[in-house]
Amino acid sequence: MLKKLVKFLENNYPDSNIDDYLDAKYIQLSNPQLKQISDALNSGELKIKPASSCTAEKFIFHFGNTAILVQKDGNNYQGEFAWETDFLAVHSTRNKGKGFYFIAFEFDNNYQVTLKETDKLLEDQIRNVEQDQEFLDKAMPILKGFMSAISD
Repeated sequence: MLKKLVKFLENNYPDSNIDDYLDAKYIQLSNPQLKQISDALNSGELKIKPASSCTAEKFIFHFGNTAILVQKDGNNYQGEFAWETDFLAVHSTRNKGKGFYFIAFEFDNNYQVTLKETDKLLEDQIRNVEQDQEFLDKAMPILKGFMSAISD
């Protein structure tokens, strides 16, 4: 997925943060690994730790058709959610093929999320802030569990 994502960025957003993706540690979890983290959280074996407990400062967390670029920025974390999808699903008429939908956000030490503006919009793409928040609300428990699992 990372190769497709970087190629998509090169073709559509050549002046964007491509180097951040190339320089980040890439971590892909399988469904059984995600379930293991979920089960550990549900059983209490794994406790959610503050984001600052995670020693990784720049990484890409890949699960399913989603990649989240996370970069530590002082006391906060900058995030970019990239979801591989059909362009029709995000109301773009530019291309009927596969592509990526981006959501920029930041979160604090307690994983409180704030949506940010993104310049990665496609022609005629309609942004739905409530939908973007729903995507992040579904992804953040997975990211919190992962960051807690790799914390000191």
